[in-house]
Amino acid sequence: MTRQPDPGTRSVTVLARVSDGRAPELRKALREAGTPFAHVPGVHFARLVVVEHPVTQTRPAVWGWKARLLDLIVHGGRGSRPDDFPHPYLLLTATVDGPQERFFAGIRALGPEADAIWDHCTGYPGSERAEAFVRYFADRSLRAGYTFAGAPDGTVAELRDAVRLRRRLAGLAADGADGRVPALTSSGRPAAPARAEGESPLPLGDIQGMVLRGYGHHLAATHLFLRFTEVAGARAWLGAVAPRITSAADVQERPNRALHLGLSHAGLAAVGVTRDELDRFPQEFRAGMAVREPELSPGRGTDPWNGFFADPGSVHAVLMVSAATPQILGAVVRELRAGVTASGGTEVAGEHHGERLLAAGGDRRAFIEHFGFADGLSTPLVEGYHRGSREELLPPGEFVLKLRDVDGDIAGRDLPDELACHGSYLVYRKLEQDVGAFRETVGAVADHFAGGAGDAGAALVGRRRDGGTLDLCPRASHVRRANPLDTLPGGRKLSRRHMMLRRGIPYGPYLPEGAPDDGRERGLLFLAVVGDIRRQFEFVQSEWMADGNVFGRGGEQDVFTTAGGPHARILVEGETPVHVPIPRPLVTCRGGEYFLLPGLAALRALAARR
Repeated sequence: MTRQPDPGTRSVTVLARVSDGRAPELRKALREAGTPFAHVPGVHFARLVVVEHPVTQTRPAVWGWKARLLDLIVHGGRGSRPDDFPHPYLLLTATVDGPQERFFAGIRALGPEADAIWDHCTGYPGSERAEAFVRYFADRSLRAGYTFAGAPDGTVAELRDAVRLRRRLAGLAADGADGRVPALTSSGRPAAPARAEGESPLPLGDIQGMVLRGYGHHLAATHLFLRFTEVAGARAWLGAVAPRITSAADVQERPNRALHLGLSHAGLAAVGVTRDELDRFPQEFRAGMAVREPELSPGRGTDPWNGFFADPGSVHAVLMVSAATPQILGAVVRELRAGVTASGGTEVAGEHHGERLLAAGGDRRAFIEHFGFADGLSTPLVEGYHRGSREELLPPGEFVLKLRDVDGDIAGRDLPDELACHGSYLVYRKLEQDVGAFRETVGAVADHFAGGAGDAGAALVGRRRDGGTLDLCPRASHVRRANPLDTLPGGRKLSRRHMMLRRGIPYGPYLPEGAPDDGRERGLLFLAVVGDIRRQFEFVQSEWMADGNVFGRGGEQDVFTTAGGPHARILVEGETPVHVPIPRPLVTCRGGEYFLLPGLAALRALAARR
């Protein structure tokens, strides 16, 4: 029988003794910690305070006779005499949903953040020891008869869902847009992810979380690129990190951090995968992105690649960390780096850091990329996880191996089950954006558009800056090349065969509007999750982005992927067609690789090989 979660709201009070002489350090740690409990699920209210002295009690000026009699009996008419505590204590008081043990487990998920605070207390076991951690807090809990809750009949999740739903409905009414709104249950809460009728539920616990979720509430990410130097040490490191990888089942509560791992073909070889198993992977994955780049970026190849990507095959793995705040991210990355250093078989070959860019102004939080356009739109929906019509949903095999894809086939049918089951492919590309060149380009043709440079940029992208659709979307704009919809023979049925789940994040500082080009590096860490590298990513990149024939544009290339040079130009349709010169590339690929995102069981099996 499955035990149902306790929906009740209760208070939790914990009193932990502070080690002698550590109170000043602890106060400093609390100031630097900010609000760590903001990301622990189910918390209404939480506060930490160091207590060293009792609060002095003062007698009221006016007493009733019963109070005077009680004071006489207890104190004998003497004034109150506070006793100093023998040691300082750290007081935690909180109001939470469900049993206190679940709250303690949520604190443990803070990892290094929790350690930075409670390491100052006596007997603290550390966040790595799950049972000892929860027992430490349970043993120091006190009964309390109060709660801090604005709505005692609603859980935190219900309140947050209600606020989020209210904002989305208000935004829909204000915009007058016809965008898709999630299905609602009778209680007014967003409906849970649906399963197709008669379909088995997706194995969420075995799929890496980033495959099905984009972590829109995570504001920063760090990608560590690793090289395996010794098989046994590398496997030991894999075994240590595997339990920490975030699964799709872990993302239901909006975690404050997420960890994912991808392995290249060279990386699989470096940890001892057999030649027979390696040869069963598709040719594009075996070759690696560097070998494929001349077709993906015609006329450029890997000449612009730099850093650790300039040495093909040298990157064996990518460890991707994302978090709700830069502070959480930094603590996790430091811990992971220490684990890599201590492994003896793994080393860091390079690192990329990304942060989401917030659009200026407006009441709703919206993210943009460096050219100033809304980002993270038009993500495909996965059958068995999201809701939608049959036309909107894509079979899970488009993104998860060993499940049925859009052709009714089993994705990765010929791959070794132990390595590929419930895994996905990750396409990773570092795309540098020349913001100065983009602004010069649209400024040079601004007079040809009613809305000036803004309309010129929208015509090239295929959307307005706020993400809104255009009345007439140019057929060869970037958005339409990525997803032609009904503009090509075969219509949406054709487009469905080439969709990707994009999980990218910008890197580098934003260049404010009107500011001179500062020469600093900025761009997009492009991540795409697919079930077939060639049919999805490579087809779109080589057939739709790098070639204009299918759109009636001959050799004209997409302006945001491969176009650019002394004679390059883009034809933009409109009432008066306009040729837009592209004197230098707006986007340049600086490196990339294909990775396998193993299922969690496959990752554990790989680490346990002997």
